[in-house]
Amino acid sequence: MTFRTNGSNGADRNSTDVLIIGSGMSGAAFAKRLTDAGMKCTLLEQGDWIRPVEYDHFHDEFDIERNRGWAYDPNVRQGPEDFPVTGFTTPYMINAVGGSTIHYAAHWPRYKPIDFRKGTEHGVAGNIDWPISYEDLAPYYDINDAEVGISGVHGDPAYPPRPNAPRQKPINPGKLGLKFAKGLDQLGWHWWPSDNGIITEGRDGRLPCNECGNCLQGCPRGALAGMDVSLIPKALANGLDLRTNARVTRIVAKGGKATGAEYIDRVTGETHFVSANIVILAANGIGTPRLLLMSAQEGHPDGLCNANGLVGTHLMHHSFAFVDCWFDDPVEGYLGAFGAPLYSHEFYHSDSSRGFVNGVAMQVGRSFGSAYAANGTHTGAVMPWGANHREHFNEHFGHHLLVFMFGEDLPIKENRVTLDPEVKDSSGLPAPHVEFNVSENDRRLCEFGVERITDVANALGASETNHTGVLSPPPGWHLMGTARMGNNPEDSTTNMYSQTWELPNLFIADGAALTTGGIVNPTSTIGALSTRAAEYIKQNYQNIVEQSKTPANADAPGLSNRELELSAA
Repeated sequence: MTFRTNGSNGADRNSTDVLIIGSGMSGAAFAKRLTDAGMKCTLLEQGDWIRPVEYDHFHDEFDIERNRGWAYDPNVRQGPEDFPVTGFTTPYMINAVGGSTIHYAAHWPRYKPIDFRKGTEHGVAGNIDWPISYEDLAPYYDINDAEVGISGVHGDPAYPPRPNAPRQKPINPGKLGLKFAKGLDQLGWHWWPSDNGIITEGRDGRLPCNECGNCLQGCPRGALAGMDVSLIPKALANGLDLRTNARVTRIVAKGGKATGAEYIDRVTGETHFVSANIVILAANGIGTPRLLLMSAQEGHPDGLCNANGLVGTHLMHHSFAFVDCWFDDPVEGYLGAFGAPLYSHEFYHSDSSRGFVNGVAMQVGRSFGSAYAANGTHTGAVMPWGANHREHFNEHFGHHLLVFMFGEDLPIKENRVTLDPEVKDSSGLPAPHVEFNVSENDRRLCEFGVERITDVANALGASETNHTGVLSPPPGWHLMGTARMGNNPEDSTTNMYSQTWELPNLFIADGAALTTGGIVNPTSTIGALSTRAAEYIKQNYQNIVEQSKTPANADAPGLSNRELELSAA
């Protein structure tokens, strides 16, 4: 097998073996794995590098700046690299090298075997089984974990064994973690120290976590597993051609294959085209369907890979409610890595007697700083201003414990991403529009979860408990399902190896590809899917390229999942 030489320049910069769009978890995993094999890869990122000194740790009002210049929502930040999102959502989306991994919690759990069989388990409209199993993905979870650097503890009885997944020592649970664990023990409920994409021992030039507690504002030390400090540097060392401030306007397709992509250089305003044998779209669960829909062209009047009308549909966020608990004794919730110290999966599995399908998780989080606490923490419990402020503050700050009610929302077709006919980004491209409503099933699920967290707080003798109720819409931290993996061209956008059915050389393995959401953060699963797809590309590169060039394939879907299994064997 022969590939172009990495790191070439001049006119040859207009063509590449593999073109990757987006530098978050998915794009970075593809870039690292494929450049390891000597492939010439070009990565387009519409944002820029974020330097450590730009994080709001260095801002005088750091605890307020998190909701201004470092807000998760691009509609609040309104940077030139961002695109607005209209409709019923509050999206978590960062356009920069590393994507949203540059300041996320880095909670790193895996899906469980049952998560790949929800269609069979529930029989609910919209739910389909994944075309792969946990066992198919497990080796790639291990590979991605080893590449990124994960802390945690083996042996959780709620998961299958994973002896080949290296772990550094877990993050410090702190007083608040030990406190909540005590309450779970009193009730006889499951809990386990969480896996986190936060290193507790130095590696690859990255410093270990110093427990400053500001993970969600970026990590100047590199302890947080941002792709800008973990996988992208390794891909660059292999010769990756990374182009920042490169806003893709459309993917071009001809003759049954993707031929490359057009992009605007946001610095010069010039438009460029990069041709590629394989294109990988890794722009997140909103950005990916947006770009597919923006790529409507001859032969694809409704957008790329959208002959079945499913691109943008079945959007999932995860159902959320926040519960704030206060105790008479201090729990020092502001100390330590924000990444979850522990979780409980006692109620992970469906139980129809509860009146809903799917399950809930309880996930312990840290507190933020003093200004955030005074302004209401996570549930709007604003401290009184005036003569009683100091007394109230002293009784509450440092005595606070946050628990996330984390639920799996159903993949509902009507929850979807379309193109806004009026609102544009800074380049004049249409903004994505989100339609999202919380189903009655998910509402009941959330209420059940809040009740269970309150049970733990009461068992611990909490002096106060406050909660948000069901967040509607839920915070769009996790953007999933809008170009999902499935079993055939009628129920999905991609096959079992992340190839789109319509264009066999166009791959999607970011959050958009997730068939169901599980009750865990999706980053590690996105990384595993992307690593698996990258290995498939490495082993089948020539076949993929030749298949895409076959004229008879121009108006037909790609190989079936069974044919793919046989060809990859």
